[in-house]
Amino acid sequence: MIGSLTFTRRRVLLLGGAGFAGWRPSAAGTADFWNRKDSAEWSSEEIQKLLTKSPWAKEVRAESSKTMKDGTMPGAGYPGGRKANMGLGKPGKMPSSKAILSYTGTLLWESARPVRDALKTALPEDFDGLYVLSVSGVPLVKAKAQDDEGMASPGALDKLKAATTLRVKGKDPSMPGVVQQQTGNGAVYLFGFSKDGLAIAKDVKEVAFETHMGKLVFAAKFSPKEMLYHGELAL
Repeated sequence: MIGSLTFTRRRVLLLGGAGFAGWRPSAAGTADFWNRKDSAEWSSEEIQKLLTKSPWAKEVRAESSKTMKDGTMPGAGYPGGRKANMGLGKPGKMPSSKAILSYTGTLLWESARPVRDALKTALPEDFDGLYVLSVSGVPLVKAKAQDDEGMASPGALDKLKAATTLRVKGKDPSMPGVVQQQTGNGAVYLFGFSKDGLAIAKDVKEVAFETHMGKLVFAAKFSPKEMLYHGELAL
């Protein structure tokens, strides 16, 4: 199933970049605060760390380059990109420039119990019983495939669904059965994977997520042995 859902106000506040920018280890405690403290005692800084840089949250990055003969910077189809490394073309030819667009976002294991305890919300019913991961902050659908409110077309989400996998070494990759775009705060996408199709245990060395948008590849790896919440594997 493919669709959209609401991006909660609480999530917007918790993932706000301004608050996390000032985080320091001394302020938010040691790395395993989620196992040492009850979730009701977590500070906003600790929650931001859990949701952005923890065993359940990984940075995803990608770059693309394009040469423009008239010197125009690309980017209309890739919202959120940043330009860099521009240079003029050779003398005697039409001026040109090369742009390198870099993207940095967050991959979050949404269905993990500590993440739900931090957000204090339930996932939509469509994701019941699934591994659920989200990608935020990077373009996964081209601008021309979005409406005026930034919502991706069903066809664009179908392509995204076919271009995304969750993989355990030695096993066939699993594709998401459910893809939804969240509304209200830019491009945030949820991917739901069947647990029956990809059993994950504590002794699995790593789980790899990968998704494509054109030539852009966003990928990250998780270590199940680090994803323990009060002694239990939390996925």
